[in-house]
Amino acid sequence: MEKTELEFVYFMRGASGSFSTNLFNTIFSSDTENLKKLSLGFPDEVEVVNRYRNQKGYWQELLKKLD
Repeated sequence: MEKTELEFVYFMRGASGSFSTNLFNTIFSSDTENLKKLSLGFPDEVEVVNRYRNQKGYWQELLKKLD
């Protein structure tokens, strides 16, 4: 599991740090134009959220990687 994916799991479980929490909340609430801008500085984080939103079974895949 990549570091970003692990941080995303912590975020979804309410256990990430304040920076990651604010970053993922910002990504989740951004429109398409602002997502493009965020992806310039945080490409991995935006990609993880996009996969979570659009790829069926991605969340379950992440949880399996924890085992």
